Amino acid sequence: MKPSIIFLAAASALLLTQPLSALAQSSNASDKAAVRAERRAKGVEAARTFQPGEGNPIPDAKPKVSRAERNQARKERRPDGVDAAMNFHSGEGDPRPAPTRRIAPDERRAERTKQREEVKAEAKAGQIPDYGDNYGNANQK
Repeated sequence: MKPSIIFLAAASALLLTQPLSALAQSSNASDKAAVRAERRAKGVEAARTFQPGEGNPIPDAKPKVSRAERNQARKERRPDGVDAAMNFHSGEGDPRPAPTRRIAPDERRAERTKQREEVKAEAKAGQIPDYGDNYGNANQK
């Protein structure tokens, strides 16, 4: 037992003194500026050079489109948009669901009361197991 205590004490002393051995190293402002400039140059080069899977970081220039051309294209697309908005297309679901029958609150209340009474009768007859606190032991009475 004594060797393990000595080993434990030596290991803990070593771990506690280790942070003291690492001294903060100072560097000149010019060194930091040089490193920063080098990183910036690498970043600019990485942005300009195509890397597979990245896409093009600098997209190709597109000619400007005049206002008249945009209006003309909008007019050409408008009939298709109106048709799509007005007509049902399979796979979209019905934008206007069929109206459901409104049920009076008294009618709903009566249905719930009837269902509760049925459940109570089934529970009394033993058709619905009572799990309660002993969920896994319901059949072992």
